[in-house]
Amino acid sequence: MKALFVMSWRLLFRYHFALAFGIVVMVSVAIALQITDRAGFADSELRKDVMERWGAPIEQPVPSLRYVESGAVFTTLRELPLSSQHLSVDAQMDYRKRGLVYFSGFQFVFRGRYRAANPEPRDIDLVFVFPIQMQKNQVLLSNLAFTVNGQPVPLSLSEENDKLVWTGRLKPEESVQWDISFGGRGLDAFAYRLDPSLPVKDFSLAVRVQGGRNYDYPAGVVPAHAVEMADDLVSLRWEFPSLESGVPVGLILPSEQSFDRVIATILERGWLPFLLLWAGLVLLFLRAGKPMSLIPAGLLASGFSLFFVLLAYLSAFMHFYLALVISALLVHAALALYVGALLGRRAGWIALCLCLACLLVPSLAVVLEGFTGLIYTVEITLAVVAAMIFTTRAEFQEWFEAARRGLVAQGGSHAH
Repeated sequence: MKALFVMSWRLLFRYHFALAFGIVVMVSVAIALQITDRAGFADSELRKDVMERWGAPIEQPVPSLRYVESGAVFTTLRELPLSSQHLSVDAQMDYRKRGLVYFSGFQFVFRGRYRAANPEPRDIDLVFVFPIQMQKNQVLLSNLAFTVNGQPVPLSLSEENDKLVWTGRLKPEESVQWDISFGGRGLDAFAYRLDPSLPVKDFSLAVRVQGGRNYDYPAGVVPAHAVEMADDLVSLRWEFPSLESGVPVGLILPSEQSFDRVIATILERGWLPFLLLWAGLVLLFLRAGKPMSLIPAGLLASGFSLFFVLLAYLSAFMHFYLALVISALLVHAALALYVGALLGRRAGWIALCLCLACLLVPSLAVVLEGFTGLIYTVEITLAVVAAMIFTTRAEFQEWFEAARRGLVAQGGSHAH
């Protein structure tokens, strides 16, 4: 046993295992560092670029409503709570891809109906201010509609183009209704912030998001009272008949899977499948009675490592799943053809099966996160069943004896 162990240890060096493993580790570390740098860049400069070009997280404050009694000296404006707010937001996800990162861009249409009534026994002069942040939220004037009591009114925007302003006079007990709708673009989140210093009456907000389901809530936001899901559509609804003070409502919109983390996980786990693949390749060379020289060892390890390089860089320019297919096809074909050229066609087919088991299947186990255990279980089961079938054949004994003789011969020659 000791002699076999020593022989096997020498065989590792004879088959240039240290060189091959070093190549795989070096490439894995280099790509992992690149992905880490990309992730940091995506969280800072890249995100800023997307916000400038596309839009920012939507923070929609409640309209401001203030009044003064008609005829009074215009000194202090009093705050007037809205008697009702009925709002809706229809959002369509439009993910923005930058390298390996997907940002949760979305296009939205906001519709709001607000009502208020004169609480005084005299006429009042009223100022209605609706914050709209046209530049930040990429709102176009052509998408902006504003009516008062059902009648269109000229748009009156502030100098900074960030507020819609309306002034009017109400008689005692008279009410007014404002309808506002506009479309824009946002990123990551939508929040509607009620005034915490004012009571809230008859409030409702309905949000429909098309194109994703994995929504969340920002910190400090009240969750929706009702949620419905269907396919890639999620509908949320908030309702407050009465509140002593306003609270924020809203959501973090759905996001695409972050494939930079997927690739990083594949890299972290890649060394173990490589050990299994290398063991299989060594057995193939032993069976053929041929030594693995330095150049083939380096090329085989480089071919294995090339999968990670191709996957990382192709994913930056196309969808991850397409990049995965292309990388797997190129690397598997290259390794199988090279082994076939060195050891024969049959050895090439066996090498292809080894690559599938030691490279593609572990990668799929990372990508299909919810099925990782199942994938490995099925792979191990198939491997055990295949081994049972193969070891019962006379061909296995011939193959095993040839490999053993090759092991003894090459170990012995190395000792001499």
